[in-house]
Amino acid sequence: MRRRTRTTAVAAALSIMLLTGSAMASASPAKPAVRPCTSGNVSFYFGGYSYGLGHRSFDLTLLAHDGISCSLSDTPLITLSSPPDQTDKIPVTVNGRGGTLVLRPDSPLHTTIAYSVPDAPEDKLQVSGLQLAMPDGSSRATSFLFPGTTDIYRGGVYITSWSTGIGLGQAEER
Repeated sequence: MRRRTRTTAVAAALSIMLLTGSAMASASPAKPAVRPCTSGNVSFYFGGYSYGLGHRSFDLTLLAHDGISCSLSDTPLITLSSPPDQTDKIPVTVNGRGGTLVLRPDSPLHTTIAYSVPDAPEDKLQVSGLQLAMPDGSSRATSFLFPGTTDIYRGGVYITSWSTGIGLGQAEER
């Protein structure tokens, strides 16, 4: 009888310790969510310009400032502007998988912007600016690769989804 009572008491004590431990584990603070990127959190750089007979492309790289981690949709939030005298809109095709990426100082994001040059003057559109919008609504604008206007084929511009990694072309999954 005494053995049964002792076994019951030990089992009850173990149950209480397990319940207390699981309650404390569930009460531990959750990992903080990564905040959305703002235009003040990142720097962006152009590079990788390539050109062929009728095609041009360049890379746009985002790099978080030191000590900052922020999130960004994998669909680039890029818009293009044209000179004031051009009434036709610039078609933009944006690729994305529908996910969210985390931008860190040691893991930049890259996208490639590709376009064709016009064969004839009637097939020409002009691009003068590129604007990068952030999830918080802030944005940063600059020239479209070069100062001034760039002639493109009226078919528009294609922008790839963001990829992560230290070097261009080196995808990094996290």
